Amino acid sequence: MPGTKITDEDRQRIDIKFICTLCNLLLYIPFQTMCGHLMCKSCVENLLESKNPKCPEDGEELSKEKIFRDTFTKRELNALHLHCANPGCSWRGTYEQLEGHSEVCEHALIKCVHSQCQMKLQRSDLGEHLKSECEYRHLKCEYCGQDVAFASIKEHVDTSCEGAPVTCRYCKKDVLRKDIEKHERRDCDEVPATCEFQAVGCNHDKTLKRKELRQHLFDKLIDHVRLLLQYILTIASQLSNYIPRPEFTGIMQKIRDDITEVRSGLAEKFVMVVGKLTGLERRIEGLESSGGGDTGRIRNELQELKSKTRDLTTECDNLRERNMSLEREVRDKVSIIDRLRSRMDQMDESLALNTVKITDLESQRGPRAQQAIHSYNGTLLWKIESYQRKRQDAINGVKTALYSQPFYSAQYGYKMCAKIYMNGDGFGKGSHLSLFFVVMRGDYDALQTWPFQKKITMMLLDQGNGDHMIDAFNSDPQSSSFQRPKSDMNIASGSPLFMPLDSLNNRQYIKDDVMFIKIIVD
Repeated sequence: MPGTKITDEDRQRIDIKFICTLCNLLLYIPFQTMCGHLMCKSCVENLLESKNPKCPEDGEELSKEKIFRDTFTKRELNALHLHCANPGCSWRGTYEQLEGHSEVCEHALIKCVHSQCQMKLQRSDLGEHLKSECEYRHLKCEYCGQDVAFASIKEHVDTSCEGAPVTCRYCKKDVLRKDIEKHERRDCDEVPATCEFQAVGCNHDKTLKRKELRQHLFDKLIDHVRLLLQYILTIASQLSNYIPRPEFTGIMQKIRDDITEVRSGLAEKFVMVVGKLTGLERRIEGLESSGGGDTGRIRNELQELKSKTRDLTTECDNLRERNMSLEREVRDKVSIIDRLRSRMDQMDESLALNTVKITDLESQRGPRAQQAIHSYNGTLLWKIESYQRKRQDAINGVKTALYSQPFYSAQYGYKMCAKIYMNGDGFGKGSHLSLFFVVMRGDYDALQTWPFQKKITMMLLDQGNGDHMIDAFNSDPQSSSFQRPKSDMNIASGSPLFMPLDSLNNRQYIKDDVMFIKIIVD
């Protein structure tokens, strides 16, 4: 980085020799040329990369051999007392402290954490910007629950959200996008359709709605059977005049036999239906010729048939209602089970959090206790004693997950911890050790850059020859696990298949009933 920006007041007060010859800012990691001029390390590197490097002060030709690091000037710089150069900040301290202050200064201008957003703002305003102003902040879609950038939420809902309602173009009802294709293909009564028996001679060529087509198929059942029979008979006649190639003789004979069988069955049913119709016609004619003496009895029979039809219709409606009621009950039961499962998960998390809080309280007993419990360099070394008992507790479901003591990326940095399932979790349950990394809510979160973007290395230490089990990954800035915590800790992220349980005995991962886990964040 180039030199350090300072206030005009400090610039007038300090010796001019502390100002970089090239960038005209306060020296940062000072280097001196053989001609006696001082420059920042990065300025020197940029100068040496040029085609013909020369000292900007006197034009003296420069090379690596003619430039050296000036440790004496560095000591002098560290003794300077300076003001923070950010407008509105009243901080004052030594040059050595200035760099640390600049990383947390609430008045410093920083870029938004979303690379697409070009906004620069004071660090103190970043939280509000990410919460309600940034066009690229992530929101949960109200329909599907997916994390979507604010700028894209409308397009997401209008074009791709599976849980968003869309209007059926036929019946105009709102249907979920994921169900619209099935709705139009099977359920919608307003979809236009044509009679499938047109191919065999049905002359009803008008386009019908699906609900009208059902009624048409019911009303024209006998006509459709007759047309189908005539069509099959015609095909059979045409095939009887066809002289097939020798290799097709067997196939054609089978087709002919199948057609004969179908024709026989349809003809028999058709003759039976026609016979019944003829018998009814004769009966009606007889009744009319006899003066209508039995008309009342026939009318009563018709009324009885209508009554039975209504009863059957009512029974079907009742069954349909009962089925819908059962479906609602099942949905309610599933919802209750989900709520109970959620409460159990919350209770497990609460127990784990209390364990972590106890560790925090222990750390407050004094400086020496705090130093023993907490790490402030981004590295956690977690000693897990009584391994066999804790593993058996996990198998029995007594305590499936363990949380480490908290550790920090720096003294005022991110607060983090590790989480381990001794009998596995998810895909690894019963077969693997599952190891996860957790971002916790810390006292200095307002000063950090969000989302959390670091490389996380997880290790199971071999206590013999150093053949450690290692897994590493980079945090996903889109994941909720690495956003600024809104509760005591975020959802854990890591490896459910970290280490096969069967492989623990291949090395000295467990020694004297003790296991060591190491987490490195950089």
